[in-house]
Amino acid sequence: MHCLALLSACLSLATAANWREMASPSPSPSTVDSYQAELKQLLERMLWRAQVQRCFAVITDDLHLALYDRRYFEAAGRSPRPFYVLRVNASESLNEPPRHLELLLQSVKASDCDLVVLTLLNGWQAKQLMRFLYVSRALDMQSKFILLHDVRLFAEDMLHVWSVCVNAVFLRRQQDNSSYSISTIAFPGILNGVVVVKQLATWEVGKRIDSAIVFKDKTRNLQGAELPVAIAEHVPMVYWNRPTNRYKGVEIGIVKALAKALNFEPVYYAVNETEAGEWEQSAHSNETHLEKGLIGELVRHQARIGIGDLHTFQSYVQHVELSAPHSVECLTFLTPESSADESWQTFILPFSGGMWAGVLLSLVVVGSIFYLISYFNALLTSSSQVSFFRCLRRKRVAKRDPLSWRRLSFRITLGRARLTDAPHRDIFDDYSNCILLTYSMLLYVALPRMPRNWPLRVLTGWYWIYCILLVATYRASFTAILANPAASITIDTLKDLSRARIPPTTGAVENKQFFVESSDDAAREVGARMEIVNNTDDLTKRIARGQCAYYDNEYYLRYLRTSGAAKGVATGALHIMRECVVHMPVVLALEKNSALKPHVNNIIQHLCEAGLISKWLRDAIIRLPAEERAPQEALMNLHKFWSSFVALGIGYLLSIAVLLVEQWHFRHVVMQHPIYNAHNPSLYYNFRRLYPDE
Repeated sequence: MHCLALLSACLSLATAANWREMASPSPSPSTVDSYQAELKQLLERMLWRAQVQRCFAVITDDLHLALYDRRYFEAAGRSPRPFYVLRVNASESLNEPPRHLELLLQSVKASDCDLVVLTLLNGWQAKQLMRFLYVSRALDMQSKFILLHDVRLFAEDMLHVWSVCVNAVFLRRQQDNSSYSISTIAFPGILNGVVVVKQLATWEVGKRIDSAIVFKDKTRNLQGAELPVAIAEHVPMVYWNRPTNRYKGVEIGIVKALAKALNFEPVYYAVNETEAGEWEQSAHSNETHLEKGLIGELVRHQARIGIGDLHTFQSYVQHVELSAPHSVECLTFLTPESSADESWQTFILPFSGGMWAGVLLSLVVVGSIFYLISYFNALLTSSSQVSFFRCLRRKRVAKRDPLSWRRLSFRITLGRARLTDAPHRDIFDDYSNCILLTYSMLLYVALPRMPRNWPLRVLTGWYWIYCILLVATYRASFTAILANPAASITIDTLKDLSRARIPPTTGAVENKQFFVESSDDAAREVGARMEIVNNTDDLTKRIARGQCAYYDNEYYLRYLRTSGAAKGVATGALHIMRECVVHMPVVLALEKNSALKPHVNNIIQHLCEAGLISKWLRDAIIRLPAEERAPQEALMNLHKFWSSFVALGIGYLLSIAVLLVEQWHFRHVVMQHPIYNAHNPSLYYNFRRLYPDE
């Protein structure tokens, strides 16, 4: 915009006559004209040496408004520069500037103007305006400022304003009324807590001004000044290294690089941790808890830099300056982990339930096929078919008279009977034998002998192939189960955490507010139940017992898990949630409107591009193991072999049960049979072999 943006305070009733009435004693017109002419020439020289690139702004009163004519604005450079001009009433208060002044300041900041010329004869107005600019951030305090010298500007309550507005230049007319003193803030001397003005040059009419002296960058070299750095320990950014008795971490490395580049000496001091009760503030009392923590040290100007794993929360921006992000962290939860120990099921885990059902079904089906083939073979070869389907034949077979069993001749015949007298039978002629032999082949147990019939031999061979494939598959799956660790039950998403009903906790109010204001339903539900804790002494034990889950960056959660192991908490009981809730940038905190912010951002960018921050991060987390465990060896220990004892126990129980059933059967069935004789038991068994259907 190459035009005069003259925002005249037309509502103001002040005139040059008002100023003359206020002045005591009243200067003569010739004195005012001489003052204006000399100051106008000095301001033109200052504007030329300021080397304005984008735009500049002028805020003046009625007395100095006449200085800014066409010739002055042409002094900005060989080509016109956009500018803003505003006249203010000499009698109005600027503690709360009028609306038209706020609009002007907004336009100047949006245009990122290089220079602000402030020619107000009323020192109280200049002081009020500078304080307003500092508090509201209405302008960039690192811009170049030209002001009229006034002792009221250097009062004690202006210390923090001038400690950040280091590019301000003050013009003071000497007592001889023929020269001007050009001075500026003594930086970094002002960081010691005293407002000191440094004389730059003395200008006389017709002399030139050296821009290298007047507008020198004073923040590039701090001349070895000591800067207090507030520290809040938080792995991996800042932590105390006991072997070296020094602080280490990513942000310690960054501060050392800043100190070397800007030539200052960092003085570290730890911030007193806030008690847990002080953190339990509502969202409307954020200032209360911020004033008591790391941010509070910067708000009270106790420190120039604050480090401690700070994230880009909006509540911080209202109080301090945040540097450019130097890292990005994965914020997630440290949750309890339970092991699904199924060692007693090891022998049945290789196959699924459907697979086991198929194996058992094939056992019954193949056994039945063996029995049917044996039966059909008996039909084709005209062999005895009496032994087949006896459960169906018993109803049609005529029963022998039990009185005949008591005859002496019948008993003598039974006693002389031999096994050769029994009907000739094959191994698959009995259904119970078919099932038993089919099951034995599945376990790689050889048959007592090969079947006599070739159809049964062929089927036996193909069934052996099926058994080999099935057993090989079982062995491979079983080996894989032994080689892999036991499955664990973990919480890996916000929905899992919400369903687990484990109380979530965190160490900062801002983290809870992030969840409460989230657009995700699961996150809002977690935020509604989130608690603020500050004491982490027994935190890992509480998490291992399932009493809470803790929210922080992944590396700090690794540190908690490692420290918990030192306190007796099993690392397998703590699990870092795999889903990152958010990837949050990590920044340094500086004083509000800090003059060091541009250089800090540039140096951080160079450190990131050089890979130094990544290197420092690797060094900080080298002893913090990740979640992944080393694969276990395929070693069969007693714990994994527990399932064999379970199977053995089941076998013993079944054997005892069958023994009891056999005992009951012998006493109530065999001994009650008419043919049974306690002195000659072979009579009964010969009878059963010769007459199986009786």
